[in-house]
Amino acid sequence: MKTVLLLGAGRISAPYVDYLLRKGSCKIVVADVSEENLKAISALSPAVETVKADVAREAGALIDKYRPEVAALFLPPELLTGASRTCLEKRVNVVHPVYLTEETRAMADEIREAGLIFVAELGLDPGIDHMSASQNINEIHAAGGKVHSFRSLCGALPALESNTNPWGYKLSWSPSSLIGASKRTAKILQDGKEILWPDGETYEHAFLYEVPRLGVFEAYANADSTVYRESHNIPEAESIYRGTLRFQSWCETICYMNQIGFFETEPQNTEGMTFAGFTARQCGYEGMEAKDALCRRFDLKGWSAFVLRMGWLGFFDDRTLPFASASARDVVSYLFAEKLNFAPDERDLVVLCDEIVASFPDGSTKQYNSVLIDYGIPGKWTSCSRTTGVPPAIATRFILEGRIKTPGLHVPMSPEIYEPVLAELKNEDIVLEETVVSL
Repeated sequence: MKTVLLLGAGRISAPYVDYLLRKGSCKIVVADVSEENLKAISALSPAVETVKADVAREAGALIDKYRPEVAALFLPPELLTGASRTCLEKRVNVVHPVYLTEETRAMADEIREAGLIFVAELGLDPGIDHMSASQNINEIHAAGGKVHSFRSLCGALPALESNTNPWGYKLSWSPSSLIGASKRTAKILQDGKEILWPDGETYEHAFLYEVPRLGVFEAYANADSTVYRESHNIPEAESIYRGTLRFQSWCETICYMNQIGFFETEPQNTEGMTFAGFTARQCGYEGMEAKDALCRRFDLKGWSAFVLRMGWLGFFDDRTLPFASASARDVVSYLFAEKLNFAPDERDLVVLCDEIVASFPDGSTKQYNSVLIDYGIPGKWTSCSRTTGVPPAIATRFILEGRIKTPGLHVPMSPEIYEPVLAELKNEDIVLEETVVSL
């Protein structure tokens, strides 16, 4: 029996393992440093072998012991390059749902020459969005069409009935990853011109976007959209925008917090300090009441929605910080993890919207729309974990079965990958609604 080694047993690992238990016909070994994470995986089936290990340091030893055909890397981005290099050296195929790093891209020739298959950026976003877009773009090109614009927006949010806090957000993925995105540089292509928004400036350029049957959301650009001009094979495109969806007021909140350094990583002395004291210091008014300091810093009234949100989360509390030394980001992460959680009976919501505008030789112009609306299953797993964990599980199965067989470093934009994976996602009830509108 073939073996799959999963490195990392966090939030998205359970749907990955569940799929392979049902359809993979393989031995599954899961390694993680957290006993709690491994216990959750073990509860899925006694057939899964779990190993407590520091996967960042012990990946090579784990591969030597279990000799997997495929390694799934569910690791933080900063650990991904090292683990990918180890898999290359040990001649193991790889799947993972994370954006490729430049260091991993540089391994492309070595991966292909070794006859290995590395499938990256195969989750929800990136992943399902890539496959949906590639399918439509290839259809457009086959008909002689030209793509003028491509926009892809995705959000992992609380379902409308579970949106019960003033932040309009609950954690369906890592708080550290969420907060890290708050300082991310974004680049878009607009009317043929590249526009760069560094260090979280993207939140200052949000716009409203309506999703049918759900309502109006905020949208803002994330990461570098311009690279998809080449990877999606749309050199003719004049505008490319990849972004994130949030409930309204999220971007305003992040902009204010960025301005007072709440996402910085430099450690500070916080021994004996309260949350309120820390907030006042971040505002530049140490010793002042936290609420007054925040209002003064931004010339706001006490009834401002931003001020009320900060108070609700705990930034004005007289509780002592649980750190002797911490960065501002650590403090934010602590409060997010404490207050922005789902109740057991609540569910999350994933929304993915792709729009492609193309013209054709007959003079017509059409807009191709792909919409995914998916809900979590309370008491089981979130939609975010399912839509991120199932796609790489499908790719793992198809590599084992020889249905994905072309060596090299891939993102899921070739028919060999996206056609069978999208078809199997339908079998898993992860379905995109596709429409084409004449403009």
